[in-house]
Amino acid sequence: MIYSLRKLIAFVFLGGMFWFIYQDLDNLDKPWFMHALGMITVAFAFFWLLIPMVVVWVRRRRRVARNRERHAKWIAEGGVAGIRPHPAGRGRSANVTSIAKDDQIFFHEKGTLYTDVSSSAEKPSEQAGRPVGRPSDVAFPRFRRRCRVDQRTHCYITGRGVAFAGKGLDFLVPFAELRSSQVEPGGMIFEAVRGTSAARFAFTFQNPLIAADVLAMCSSRPRLN
Repeated sequence: MIYSLRKLIAFVFLGGMFWFIYQDLDNLDKPWFMHALGMITVAFAFFWLLIPMVVVWVRRRRRVARNRERHAKWIAEGGVAGIRPHPAGRGRSANVTSIAKDDQIFFHEKGTLYTDVSSSAEKPSEQAGRPVGRPSDVAFPRFRRRCRVDQRTHCYITGRGVAFAGKGLDFLVPFAELRSSQVEPGGMIFEAVRGTSAARFAFTFQNPLIAADVLAMCSSRPRLN
C-alpha cells in the first residue's frame, strides 16, 4: 500500500510541477521562481516519505482496535468453550485429503495464503506460475517478504494441525512441526519445521485473535493417534 500511495503522490506532484513550470516559462531565470520550485520539491519529499506511512499506521490501528472489539464480544459469548467441532469428511472438507477422516475440525476460514519464497523447506504449495508478491503493509507489517500467493485458500484448524486446501493445494502442518505462530493485524504468520528445514507462511483471517485462541486450544489438547 505504501508503494501505491507513493506512486500516486509522485504522479500528482510531478504533474503539478510540470504545469507550474509550463505556465511561467518566462520566469525560469528569476530567483523567486526557483525558490517556489524548491518549496514544491520539499513539500513533495515530505508527502512522499511521511504521508503513506501515516495512512498505513492509522489503518493498522483501526484494524487492531476492531479485532480487539470483536474478540472481546466473542469471549463474552463463550469463546473457545462455545466451539463445537465437527467430524472431518463432511461438506467441503470431504475433498481435503490431508485431513484424516477420523480427525475433528474446530475452525474453518477462507482467505489468502502467502508462502515465503526464501524459506528453506520444500513447500507443497509452491507451483510454477503462481504469482509472487508482498503481503499488505496494513495486514502484515512484520512480514515484508516476497511470497508465493495462493488466493481463495481454505484453512482448517483440526485436532492434529493446521490444514490448507485450495486449487492444486492440499497439505497439513502437524502441531509437532509448528514451531511458532504470530498474530498480525490482518492474519497470522506461521513457522513450521520439518527435520532441518524451516518454512514461513502467512494466512489472512477475519479476526486473527479468534483464530489464535482456537489454535492455542487445539494445540494443547491431547493428540489424536
